[in-house]
Amino acid sequence: MKKITMIAAALVLMLTGATAQTQSPTDALFDKYGAKDGFTTVHITKELFSLFAEVTQEAEGDDMQELNKVVQGLDFIRILMLKDTVQSRQLTEFRNELNGVKLKDFSELMTVNEGGESVKFMIRKNGKNINELLLIINQPKEAGFISITGNIDLKTIAKLSKSMNIDGMENLDKIK
Repeated sequence: MKKITMIAAALVLMLTGATAQTQSPTDALFDKYGAKDGFTTVHITKELFSLFAEVTQEAEGDDMQELNKVVQGLDFIRILMLKDTVQSRQLTEFRNELNGVKLKDFSELMTVNEGGESVKFMIRKNGKNINELLLIINQPKEAGFISITGNIDLKTIAKLSKSMNIDGMENLDKIK
């Protein structure tokens, strides 16, 4: 009986370790600040993507087919933003913590700096597959991140963002 208990305990520890390794470094920030005043959070789940894919499946046009392809591979999108209203100290502390996040498994794709605003595009890969696209946003009056996880095809996302006129994202199609 003790042997079974020891094996079960070892399995639980191994599974817990495997789960912790796949978490994004931004998960802790999302959990810590998600319910605090002044922060805006958005969490879009795979279930919503599945519903969206069902709705758009019958729609015509290349853009809709591309969009359907993108959303089918996504697991979730998380957004955490803090806008400076009165508590500039809170924004400074959050910005420092955001900039201090350990991104050792991420590679920087590009940084767009314009008019005091900075958006850093980072990816995390598993082999040749991109499983997270992270945008770290620093502006004079707000800071935060957008984390997109799943099976990510940057070229497809770039095509979509170009057709939607999302500034900066159109440069992703230059990545090989």
